[in-house]
Amino acid sequence: MDSFLTNTCDHLNNPTGAATLSEVATGIACMPIDPASKAPTDDYPISKLFLLRETFTKYADFVTGDYLVSGGTTYAVRFVGPWAAQGGLDAFYHLILEEQLGS
Repeated sequence: MDSFLTNTCDHLNNPTGAATLSEVATGIACMPIDPASKAPTDDYPISKLFLLRETFTKYADFVTGDYLVSGGTTYAVRFVGPWAAQGGLDAFYHLILEEQLGS
């Protein structure tokens, strides 16, 4: 499965609520950003479903509320969950992202 980690992304967050985001890590291997196969919660507004994307990574430090940047586009991390590939032989993290328009 590591051969599918063909994109790189950056991890940003905003722990203090400042106007700018802080860089946490760069050059993180991830799978290409694709349209999401599900919403992060049942109460996610249907009018915004077109903004949802997903990716998978082995990087373990993303949490809900962080930001992922890939290809010059910023995405808010809306869900992070474990995902066992190859029958549990390989551990990945499934990220549901919301594209930030105007980024």
